[in-house]
Amino acid sequence: MTKYTLLQWIAFFYIYCFFGWCFESGYASIKNKRLENRGFLRGPYIPIYAFGAIFVLIITDSFQGNIFEVYFSGMIAATVLEYVTGYIMEKLFKVKYWDYSDHKINLNGYISLSTSIAWGFLSVALTDFLQVNVYKFVSSLANNTLKTSVIIVSIIFFSDLLLSVKAAFSLARAYATLMKAKAEFGEVGAKLTGMAEGFVSETQSKLTSIRDSVSNQVNRANEYISGGKISLAALKSDIEGKLSSLSNTVASKSPAYLELKRRYEVAREKYNLNFPKIGKVMSFFIRNMIKGNPGLNKKYLDQMKELVEIRKNNK
Repeated sequence: MTKYTLLQWIAFFYIYCFFGWCFESGYASIKNKRLENRGFLRGPYIPIYAFGAIFVLIITDSFQGNIFEVYFSGMIAATVLEYVTGYIMEKLFKVKYWDYSDHKINLNGYISLSTSIAWGFLSVALTDFLQVNVYKFVSSLANNTLKTSVIIVSIIFFSDLLLSVKAAFSLARAYATLMKAKAEFGEVGAKLTGMAEGFVSETQSKLTSIRDSVSNQVNRANEYISGGKISLAALKSDIEGKLSSLSNTVASKSPAYLELKRRYEVAREKYNLNFPKIGKVMSFFIRNMIKGNPGLNKKYLDQMKELVEIRKNNK
């Protein structure tokens, strides 16, 4: 296996982070005809490309000299890494940061056949061209220069990483809170709807009964009044009795309605207080994180937009 020092491996990592950002952001900028800053982090680096490059370099090292073996081993290695990374990020941050569900052949939206094919070609380009020149550049630097550069870049990189991870967890907490609020409000809303439908059904039934009764009473009244057999007051009393019965039925259910109303008001107040308070720095990272990951699963993207609206309304 090719021997590199630890310092060189770290330098390779940062260089490929930058190359990955150039590739991803450059492609998106050309496609959308405007400058784009892609990736999970805010700086000009996308770690998954670096991890992929390092992983591919290690896996393909024993296959050097055979372009087909390099292609397929690199394709498999990068695809496995992409799937594992996508799965872990969604589990940690509750958001799918890229989604290939619209690709014809894909697996859970994390990987797709077309991207795997592209990883194979990139693996060949990496081992036969990129790494040769990257190694020449890194090895040409004096050891102190390389060490100083790595330390400075590491400070910037890990500061960015820390803030981005914090922003992602804030976003995940807000998303989880939103889902719980929707579930709780949905439960209360469903019960209120069921209660309302019950009222309507029962009321309609009673009104139908009353209507039929009134109709009969009117017919009887027309007959009996003309014959002097029933008074108008008796007819009125009969109708009022039925209306009173209907009123009592509605009133008997009002405690359940009031309890549901109370539950809604408590939940509304609770979630107004529980939505994470986001400062200006976190707001910047979250806003740009969403902009930098337009491949967010649409389900999540819709929730993100809703969270932005909630935040505006709660200011």
